[in-house]
Amino acid sequence: MHIFVYGTLKKAYKDLNTFTSVFHSNTEWLCHAVVKGDMYLKDWYPALRLGGDNLVFGEIYRINSPVLLETIDQYEDAITQDEYAIKLKHLVPITSDYVRRHIRIDDMECWVYEYLGEVSERMHIKSGVFEMR
Repeated sequence: MHIFVYGTLKKAYKDLNTFTSVFHSNTEWLCHAVVKGDMYLKDWYPALRLGGDNLVFGEIYRINSPVLLETIDQYEDAITQDEYAIKLKHLVPITSDYVRRHIRIDDMECWVYEYLGEVSERMHIKSGVFEMR
């Protein structure tokens, strides 16, 4: 299983906190990658909105443990794509920050976390590259 990361889980931030260290100890870096979307700064971390014509640059990792994926869900305050669809169908309020979506990047199936909350155009990261300040 693969994951596309575009923010604090990139290898440049592997020592940012305990979780980022655990992530990098339990994954294998595969390549740099690009998705269509927009990225916004939310406090100290980025938020991705998929789609559109802009590009977001990130990295793809192989995840060797389904348990790690569940732990990432907790770290990101995310729900799965299936949970998201059920909540929408039944008009249940969504309180999670992210939804974990399944997308294709080139010839790889990847998980990616898409932000569900409000974003501000003035916080748009036009370069498509997240860098901590």
